[in-house]
Amino acid sequence: MKIGIIGAGIIANKVSGILSERWSEMLYAVASRDAARAQEFAARHGFKKAYGSYEELVCDPEVGIVYVATPHSHHFAHARLALMHDKHVICEKAFTANASEAKALIELAHNRGLFLMEAMWTRFMPITQKISDVLKSGIVGRPRILNASLCWSMTEIPRIKQSNLCCGALLDLGVYCLTFAHMYMGEDIVNINSNVVKGGDNVDWTSAISILYADGKIANLQCSACCYDKRGIIVCEQGRIEVDAVNWPTFMKVVDKNGNVIEEYHVPADEPSGYELEFLAAKEALEKGWTEHPLMPHSSTLHIMEIMDTVRKQWQITYPNDIQ
Repeated sequence: MKIGIIGAGIIANKVSGILSERWSEMLYAVASRDAARAQEFAARHGFKKAYGSYEELVCDPEVGIVYVATPHSHHFAHARLALMHDKHVICEKAFTANASEAKALIELAHNRGLFLMEAMWTRFMPITQKISDVLKSGIVGRPRILNASLCWSMTEIPRIKQSNLCCGALLDLGVYCLTFAHMYMGEDIVNINSNVVKGGDNVDWTSAISILYADGKIANLQCSACCYDKRGIIVCEQGRIEVDAVNWPTFMKVVDKNGNVIEEYHVPADEPSGYELEFLAAKEALEKGWTEHPLMPHSSTLHIMEIMDTVRKQWQITYPNDIQ
């Protein structure tokens, strides 16, 4: 699998640095609107090709899959560009700016028989399955309340302030909290309430989202670009499950109703990172002829995008991409 990356920013740099350590044969091409920047990026990470336009990259017949790593505002256009040139696509989270764009990309990929996946690396980590196994075992009973926070001080980053780039804390951070809730609480939602503190160019700085499910479960989610926290707790009938980070869990603790630790799990130091695992999952999908991966199905991506549309409507926050 030969990867072509659209965008040479922070996330592309991080992913390429990790992949280059053990999967350097996958790194084939990178494109930036600045040719010099693309060449410097390629030299740093060992890419064979560097392009000064995205169109050049998607026209390269050697590129097998395109990884879209540009701002949220451009995910739809750049993923669509790749799909229209019959390239498989991994698109950074949040997948698009809104559910309408997500649905259009999914339909396009389906119609052209191409693989398309949101780069939600958390879904591919073994610890994610470990948490699911604990819940299925019934050792602490059924989940009733889920608390998830992802807060990271980002207000000094110019991009995060810009509505025209479809930014704010929700699409950068809140998408992880929503994914954490989706994986362990399901989709049968009957009500969503939220509150927000705004900043920058009318974007969300800090928010709290409360989700009520049909069977009486509740998820409480917080995200912020102004402070620090990343913990997750699943409160069950007979105990709880705690994780150190909802976006990148490395530790899980299972506690009974008396406060006794039943089980602890630490991610092995030599386990591949989530970035590696998501690309290996894409490789598996291509080898098996799948157009979506069962661990990151299109329906889940669309469901979470719809929730984010709902809360932004409550906040009266719109992006240029929302105007169809």
